[in-house]
Amino acid sequence: MANTLAKDIYNSFEATFSDKHEVPESLEFQWLKMAIGKYNMEIAIDEPLVFDTALQMFATELDQYVVDTLGQMIRTYYSERYDSKVNKIASIVGKDISINGQGNLQKYAKYELDHHSEKMNEMIENQKPVAMA
Repeated sequence: MANTLAKDIYNSFEATFSDKHEVPESLEFQWLKMAIGKYNMEIAIDEPLVFDTALQMFATELDQYVVDTLGQMIRTYYSERYDSKVNKIASIVGKDISINGQGNLQKYAKYELDHHSEKMNEMIENQKPVAMA
């Protein structure tokens, strides 16, 4: 059993989409740190994930569902960034031109963001302990 690497999380994230532009590893790394923070705050309160940023390795081997949850969190951050980019492109206004015909692309980007946010929240809820009455 080997400790889980950052690359394992990136592989889970990259398996969720196809894009002709490669996401910079530094951006993936930033999103991973954000995902670990969110995971520790919302799920692993008593037993937080321990991640060595220098080695880009977790202190233990993570369950595949945890790996996929972190990957889904990164996918949601990716969708947020893409939605922001589409909205900026759609509202470009110049002296002689106005580009605002991106309605379908905006709707698709928003749908994609909503879908991945919902999926991430569902994965988080699935891992929270159930309160016993």
